[in-house]
Amino acid sequence: MSSDPPSFSEKPEKKCFPPCRVACPAKVNIQAYVSLISQGRFKEALEVIRRSIPFPAVCGRVCFSPCEDACYRSNIDAPVSIRLLKRLVSDTEFTLERETRAERVPKTHEEEVAVIGSGPAGLTAAYELVKKGYPVTVFESHPKPGGMLRYCIPRYRLPEEVLDAEINYIVDSGVEIRTNTAIGKELSFEEIWEKGYSAVFIAVGAMRSRFMGIEGEDSEGVFHALEFLSDVRTGKRTRLNGRVAVIGGGNVAIDAARTALRLGSSEVAIIYRRSREEMPAHPKEVEEAELEGVKLKLLSNPTRIHGDSGRVEAIECIKMRLGEPDETGRRRPIPIGGSEHIMPIDAVIIAIGETPDLSFLPGEIEVSRRNIIEVDPITLQTNIPGVFAGGDVVTGPASVIDAIAAGKRVASAIDMHLQGADLSTWREKEIEEKTWATEWEAIEKRPSQRPSFLPLEKRLDNFNEVELGFDKVTGITEAYRCLHCGPCSECLVEEGFCEADCPEIDESLCTGCGVCVTVCPYNAMSKDERGVARVDEEVCKGCGTCAASCPERAIKMGNLSDIGLVEILAR
Repeated sequence: MSSDPPSFSEKPEKKCFPPCRVACPAKVNIQAYVSLISQGRFKEALEVIRRSIPFPAVCGRVCFSPCEDACYRSNIDAPVSIRLLKRLVSDTEFTLERETRAERVPKTHEEEVAVIGSGPAGLTAAYELVKKGYPVTVFESHPKPGGMLRYCIPRYRLPEEVLDAEINYIVDSGVEIRTNTAIGKELSFEEIWEKGYSAVFIAVGAMRSRFMGIEGEDSEGVFHALEFLSDVRTGKRTRLNGRVAVIGGGNVAIDAARTALRLGSSEVAIIYRRSREEMPAHPKEVEEAELEGVKLKLLSNPTRIHGDSGRVEAIECIKMRLGEPDETGRRRPIPIGGSEHIMPIDAVIIAIGETPDLSFLPGEIEVSRRNIIEVDPITLQTNIPGVFAGGDVVTGPASVIDAIAAGKRVASAIDMHLQGADLSTWREKEIEEKTWATEWEAIEKRPSQRPSFLPLEKRLDNFNEVELGFDKVTGITEAYRCLHCGPCSECLVEEGFCEADCPEIDESLCTGCGVCVTVCPYNAMSKDERGVARVDEEVCKGCGTCAASCPERAIKMGNLSDIGLVEILAR
């Protein structure tokens, strides 16, 4: 280990966020809840998460974690497993056996808000508006709320009981959900206004599969991915035998392929026209699919589905090569003449993209050529005042956390609109990314903890959850890896959980490396004439940044939990 402390940028003098929080679309206070987890304060950590999002257990399972991509710990060894820490506190503090209930928020406004769609965007907006005191009614066409969370994400990734618990919490807070109410059928869009709603949020998602437009696509045995996944989730389909080809390279294609294996398919292959590097699916999901036996047939594109008496029996493909990048930034696939070939197949699942069903909308709402609703990019208001739209119905298929972020933004915009504010003047507050750490030689390597998984031999005849998460000790150990590279004042102080205990220094462990002196946001740390760390208790705020960053763990905080702490510090 180097004797010199790491180099740091200038310490911030104003409000700013660490990289993980900046990268999170919903701006969850990650540094705060990870800090609380490292202290064993799981209940408080869950409270911090819920202040930003209503789906901690869902995001702890299905979020693709842009926060981890931004984590500065990756400069040393590997990013902190932020998603799994979120899941840990959710599963520990919010179980079916002792499900915490939300306090019903009193209504302080008369203006009622209608939300069309009960997916992550719609329910997040409803939850945020209820917290602001508005009466909110959510209209859902399906028998149960949840949107794509319930009907399209397989149970091995998101168990139904987990989703039910989170939605129950939202309902307990005061959100009314009316299921089996399809706008355009049971109730028209115009009737919503006639019922006296002051604002409407359209959050119907993108739950209709796109068609390829090739010969044979209407054959028996050809399925479209979202309908296929929904039929499996609702029990309409329980078997799929034989050889299956899944067309597409996104997360829906991966979900469909892994689901087909669980329904008894003897062989499942994903056909994708680009290379593995261009696949939009999350790499970890692709790895799990391959581990379970899904084959990747890359640089190949279907051109025709062959059938006998209307029943699929083969798929014709052509090999592709990659040319120059297209408008998406990915290299354009180009057919190779004379490379046509036929794959015998028993079923085909088409997963080439999703689009919204906007047939219920009145004609005056502007819709783009891509069949998505056009909105103001800041306020998410449509061309009709008081009508807002967000989530996949505006962006096209995106992630759960993106939809949650859209719901939060719409809730703020609707609140401003109903209070008579001029939305044309609203601009998002600029958030500055700030971290003190820039060089890492003095920080000890502590590799990321790995979650447990359901053994492969126990996966493929059921939909039991595959990723099993952390236990408490492993989770606290992982939380201890956080560098607290953002300002403490935006961490526990902001959330009201700072206990301000000053650190204690174990002189026998202190090497005088100076990391604590460099990272302290309050300049409370120094070294004495022997080079041993010292703390100025009159200046110290008890944030714990020094303890979390000390490579020798020579600094102890009195507010740390004793949950497995001896074992943690020995790791």
